[in-house]
Amino acid sequence: MAVNYGTALSHLCLAGTGIYYWMGLRQSGFFPRGSYDIIIINSIVGVWRWGINYRNPSYGHDAAPLYKFTSFLQDILVLPCITTSLMFTYNYQMELGYAYTAASLIPFIAYVAHKSYNEMVDLIIIINCISLGAVTLLQQNYNGVAAAVSYAFAHLIRKENDNYPDIPNQDMYNYAMIFFSAFAFHAIVLD
Repeated sequence: MAVNYGTALSHLCLAGTGIYYWMGLRQSGFFPRGSYDIIIINSIVGVWRWGINYRNPSYGHDAAPLYKFTSFLQDILVLPCITTSLMFTYNYQMELGYAYTAASLIPFIAYVAHKSYNEMVDLIIIINCISLGAVTLLQQNYNGVAAAVSYAFAHLIRKENDNYPDIPNQDMYNYAMIFFSAFAFHAIVLD
């Protein structure tokens, strides 16, 4: 397993951004803080996976299953938690808000049952991006729209198999998630 300090650096930047915005959410509810918790944990595991194995490469290899799992949790829970919290902020029905987060657990159940879940993850992300964009656009909260667009962009980057000119997809994904974190924070806090 090769060491990739650029990917470790992108995870470190995302972890720092997540911690910064997590600290600003002291008065917020469970959903936005949980969303940033997942981002922080995945980023710390990513630093371990890609950067702290310079003397013994097996450390990074040993972290690969944990990193894959936390990345999966980040894919299925971060955006629905932000969508749910903004739906609560704008007084949508509580059941509808909870449904977004509950529906995101369907791919988790498929994951546990060792069934195919990739298409379900894509569907959950598409539905949540559209919902987050629509809900915040109706309230003229353009930070929420930008959060939806940046998350969709990040997900599309991760789905690509090609690296962009000399930049690995995971690095681009992490930097797009930094933008998502910033826009989501401002969408939640400014309203």
